[in-house]
Amino acid sequence: MDPLIERVLDILKMLLSGRLIKEIRQVKLKIKNCMTAEQDQLSDRTGQEMKVSIVIPTLNESKFISNPLKSLQAGQYSNYEVIVVDCMSEDDTVEKARRAGARVLVSSKKNVGYQVHLGFLDVKGDIIIKTDADTIFPRDFLTKTVKAFKNQKTMIYHAGHIYYDGNIIMNLMAHLYDKYWRKPWATTGHFIAVRREAYEKVTFNPLPKSQDYDFGQRAYDTLGPEAFAYNPNSTVLISSRTIKKLGLLRYVLYGGSFRIRERAHACS
Repeated sequence: MDPLIERVLDILKMLLSGRLIKEIRQVKLKIKNCMTAEQDQLSDRTGQEMKVSIVIPTLNESKFISNPLKSLQAGQYSNYEVIVVDCMSEDDTVEKARRAGARVLVSSKKNVGYQVHLGFLDVKGDIIIKTDADTIFPRDFLTKTVKAFKNQKTMIYHAGHIYYDGNIIMNLMAHLYDKYWRKPWATTGHFIAVRREAYEKVTFNPLPKSQDYDFGQRAYDTLGPEAFAYNPNSTVLISSRTIKKLGLLRYVLYGGSFRIRERAHACS
């Protein structure tokens, strides 16, 4: 069956069975838990032997770049570095990133896959994370990410998402996508964590339009399903700007997170 028809039928079945109400309640609880994690006091910063490198590709992201940088600074996990790979922004993205302590690389090629690859080659961490400039990390998110890599078989880890500026319908669709529709290998731009040794075998490809999705597919084929860990209940907060630009209907029908989330911020 066509996946688009399948998703529409899923929503209709949930609506008719009354399960959609339960899913909405889960969404509200997920948002509440995520926001609570944002407000929690810092816990003991021990057991942080694994260094984490966060790579953020940017182009004119002055409005958003402080989101990931400030949230990481406020988080529980302190053994990390941030590499911003900028492709000639005309605003003050680079200045803001440097003031916040990020290391900045300048890409001469306007291609987000190339930017990510450039950043991944320059990291020092045991775990490398690719994320977007509008992402906000809950305080405990890096701690949970590192915990997932305690399993030595885990090579790639990804998680769910919530729209911090979205309405309940947007977040319901995000919840349903993460919980029911996203495949284990369907890595998305807002968060992909990779063990450093795995990236030596599978790298970001600058050619496809959906580099994040393409990376997950090739990694799945190369490393196998046992290399993937996916937790839809662990969530990052992201902007709904892509949905607002392209429309909710297109997002619902085409699985927005990995097929149409070709960000306005990214070089293309």
